[in-house]
Amino acid sequence: MDITKKRLTLFSAILFGVIGLGVFFRYGLNFKLGRSSHSSFNFENPALYTKDDIVPFLVLGSGPASLSAALYGARTKVRTVVLKGSQPGGQLTGTSYVENWPAIRKIRGPEVMKDFEEQAARFGAQMVSDSATEVDLTKWPYLVKTEEGKELRVFSIFVGTGAKPRYLGIPGEQTYWGRGVTTCAICDAPYHKGDNVVVIGGGDSAVEEALELSSYAKEVRMLVRSDVMRASPSMIERLDQCDNVKIVYNTALTQINGESGKVGSVEVINTKTKEKTHWDNIKGVFLAIGHLPNTKLFNNQIATDATGYIKLKGRRQETSVPGVFAAGDVSDPRYKQAGVAAGDGIKAGLDAVWWLSEIGYNGHVAEKLEPYFFEPEMGKHVKVAHVNSETEYNKVVQDAGDKLIILDFYTQFCPSCMSMMPVIEWVGTKLKDKVIFLKVDASIAFDLVKKFKAPKVPHFVAIKHNEVVARSGQVMNRAQMLSFVKKYSN
Repeated sequence: MDITKKRLTLFSAILFGVIGLGVFFRYGLNFKLGRSSHSSFNFENPALYTKDDIVPFLVLGSGPASLSAALYGARTKVRTVVLKGSQPGGQLTGTSYVENWPAIRKIRGPEVMKDFEEQAARFGAQMVSDSATEVDLTKWPYLVKTEEGKELRVFSIFVGTGAKPRYLGIPGEQTYWGRGVTTCAICDAPYHKGDNVVVIGGGDSAVEEALELSSYAKEVRMLVRSDVMRASPSMIERLDQCDNVKIVYNTALTQINGESGKVGSVEVINTKTKEKTHWDNIKGVFLAIGHLPNTKLFNNQIATDATGYIKLKGRRQETSVPGVFAAGDVSDPRYKQAGVAAGDGIKAGLDAVWWLSEIGYNGHVAEKLEPYFFEPEMGKHVKVAHVNSETEYNKVVQDAGDKLIILDFYTQFCPSCMSMMPVIEWVGTKLKDKVIFLKVDASIAFDLVKKFKAPKVPHFVAIKHNEVVARSGQVMNRAQMLSFVKKYSN
């Protein structure tokens, strides 16, 4: 064999080796992560037309990224369903004012999300007060099970499940959770009027917490582990205008102590000198130390990084699974901005629509599949009444008979309170012969707050024959609320 032939043979071997490796990484790893092969995306399969509850484009979550994806999916006339999740509106509903939303000088976070949802719905996106509890991405159509017991067959999925707050994991944190320890100043600041409180963190979220608390608390101490803050200059500038906010650098919280069942004092340590200090008369601890992505639902099915953030392909919003896209805090460990999430959500919505088109989904297929599409049960939930005075409450009691009454104390901008709304609607509908739920806005119904001694929001008071029989400050899921009602309504 001459040298030229040897070179050609070697070149061919290398070329086919590279191709072989490419095929392995493209398909072998795909199957390892539960990915389906493109050959399974077949709209000519007769079995497809025997399944109910089909969803061409399913959006998980209802924050800025999710609703942007839903908007772009729906306006291209692709049937789009949004499972709003346990925190409708996402983290922006827990923000007081948003000042960096393009073209808007200043607007409340919940208002942004309300407009977002209305706009997506106007284009045809179907909003469902439900959450995904199980996802199977090993075969297509993908299977998504919901809290209400639905089993959806899904062609394409957008993951916008967001992130949850980090915790310190120190003594007293869980013991006094909801009794002075919280992650939401906008929810609990009114209950700390005249108190000394601490905020843990040095980023924009921590500054936001401190600013909200400054209008109520006597003194707010911000604990920053290092000697610099990570917050943006504009946020720090706003903080400088608050005389009752003190920034304590190189300091970490090590223990939370109680007093009469609530937070009473804390232990801190200087991160440089290791000197420990006890602070008396601290009534509130507000955590703002970052978030962890909500990706547990997709364990071993979608590729993530070491901390759980979903990995994306290049500048697109594609995940490791064909037809599954993501954006927002579930996949973005860097920017963590609502505007960025919304922009990436738009990209994901377009990516999903284009992907569906590539595998053969079109108007003709949609028309054939329409009898099998998932149709949300709209308007079947019992409407929860609002009472904001003792007079209004007394009128309900007179007609309640043997029914259990549960007062749900909330405030308009409390994320935990908002997450309970679909829960009480569902339980109230299921047990409508046994219970009456009443929403009480704690920011205006002062006589009811005083009468029933509601210490925080959310807070539930169960009443039978005009007598308080139970109360709870726990954020409950449907099963827990169902059990709570059954226990006291019998």
